[in-house]
Amino acid sequence: MNRLQNKVAIVTGAAGLLGLAGVRAMAREGAQVVMMDLSPTVHERAQELTGSGYDVSAYVGDVSSEKDMSGVVEHAKKTYGRLDIIWNNAGIMGAGWLEQDTDVVNTTQQHLLRTLEVNVSSVFLGSKFAIPVMLEGGGGSIINTSSIQGANGDTALISYGTSKAAIDYVTKAVATAYGHLGIRSNAVAPGLIPPPVDPTGPEWASGVAPQDLLRDSQLLDSQGRPEDIANIVVFLASDEAKFITGELIRVDGGLTAHLPTLSDRRKLAKA
Repeated sequence: MNRLQNKVAIVTGAAGLLGLAGVRAMAREGAQVVMMDLSPTVHERAQELTGSGYDVSAYVGDVSSEKDMSGVVEHAKKTYGRLDIIWNNAGIMGAGWLEQDTDVVNTTQQHLLRTLEVNVSSVFLGSKFAIPVMLEGGGGSIINTSSIQGANGDTALISYGTSKAAIDYVTKAVATAYGHLGIRSNAVAPGLIPPPVDPTGPEWASGVAPQDLLRDSQLLDSQGRPEDIANIVVFLASDEAKFITGELIRVDGGLTAHLPTLSDRRKLAKA
């Protein structure tokens, strides 16, 4: 407890599954947290956490907007006097995404550019505006949400994967340029962290839950949870990680730790 005492954090995408888990984890460790989200429901989530005794505030804004990203940093400074941590977590990959974000031939340029605008610009702008304020306090920790999709080819999600690969580069570039000034920049790459799924929805059209499609390739039997990501984010934000920068930490149950033949070999072993 209190690993983030007296620290001020911004979390983008704070009303979503991962973001909200991260806000809770940071607040439990003593951080004062600005919750940013495009959805006005972020105010409700902030009120709930305030009612539980946590020191949080809400900010509605678009992470792809210079004005809004500059504004949320200014809000943090004006409200809490400093900024120590920013988790650039917001991203775009909504319902029906697989139908639009397929392969290079069948995905439109408009879709690609919109994905990059949200996923990459948010990390770029978050870092751009947070760093000067962090430097006023002697340094800080930038954490970006990447994905295992950014390091591995696939038959679909070309825009999403491209955006996450770009995030990995921005993470290392910021670490390289500002490490000597006390700025740490790292990324976390979630594996399969399934949200609650409507069993009558299109995700179940094949009769198989999405989280079961890759289960045979995951090394750990347990299912990933938002709290698994939140725990890594808290660690990277804390002084326990003060000698870690420029790193991408995969939290995927070992999904990307092995050769692609593992699933077939497991089936043979059971035969």
